Amino acid sequence: MDTLNVQGGYPLTGELKIQGSKNTVLPVMAAAVLYKGVTMLTNVPMIQDVYCMIHILEAVGVKIVFSDHCLVMDASSVENGEIPMEDVKRMRSSIMLLGALLGRTGEAVTSYPGGCSIGLRPINLHLKGLTEMGAEISEDGTKIRACASRLKGAYIRLDFPSVGATENILLAAVAAEGVTVIENAAREPEIIELCLFLQKMGVPVRGAGTGRIKIEG
Repeated sequence: MDTLNVQGGYPLTGELKIQGSKNTVLPVMAAAVLYKGVTMLTNVPMIQDVYCMIHILEAVGVKIVFSDHCLVMDASSVENGEIPMEDVKRMRSSIMLLGALLGRTGEAVTSYPGGCSIGLRPINLHLKGLTEMGAEISEDGTKIRACASRLKGAYIRLDFPSVGATENILLAAVAAEGVTVIENAAREPEIIELCLFLQKMGVPVRGAGTGRIKIEG
């Protein structure tokens, strides 16, 4: 359907239950990889992107049960850092697992992300931030490999407040040694929610919702 015609002028009534935010739940699911235990999320939207992220997490070793908007993730035994190529092509948000898997396993392998209907959105800020934290990045035209025996905290100033780059650096910073500061960080609600989630995991994070976020790894 190319056109949707709506005729107004009628009184509205009734109730509608709103599902949780996709933009929040996906980075939080990625963050769960960093915890060697069980994470439970409620009011999770039952949409394709969530199912795609579930498939990716299962591929790297996370045990998952998803029923009636309740998502239980057991990341006790994550050892594989390679994200399936077919899932990366379906969902751009899979790129945020780069920082989480790098921090958890010391290596992350992914393909260039797809699934974006608004066109090309480069990931150079993601890779630049991880490099500044000590990661070695190699690209062969189809795959991106990030390796780091130990990430180091760093002062990272983004060229512009990219949501994805802020999320990726945040997740990598959790496992980094020392303090990481993200300058010109994104301020979107999903960034604030991710920071709150990390705080509940015990990570000292300050500055959520501002242009300067500080993480103690």
